[in-house]
Amino acid sequence: MTLEEVRDELKIIRLYYADKADFDEAVKVVPHCVTDLVGEYAGMVGKAPLDLYMIYYKLYVKGLTQESAAEELNFSVEYIRLKNKKLLEYLRENISKRRETI
Repeated sequence: MTLEEVRDELKIIRLYYADKADFDEAVKVVPHCVTDLVGEYAGMVGKAPLDLYMIYYKLYVKGLTQESAAEELNFSVEYIRLKNKKLLEYLRENISKRRETI
């Protein structure tokens, strides 16, 4: 899996969390694979180092920009960008490993 593919999946996850209540209501009627994707990433992030976990939560669950996340976490924007890159690499490595075993 490439970093670009991870970014694409994170965009889908961010969209899901942006309107989670409606998505959860909709999938009760018409199931959608997005819930599997969200669960897969949640499982990986739940085992990530705490700093990467917080970046994932702020950027992809809460939907904050890197600038807003930096402000909330009291870090520089550059630090958030660096941690986001590490998060992307962490996810890429773990997704590739998980999907190879399936």
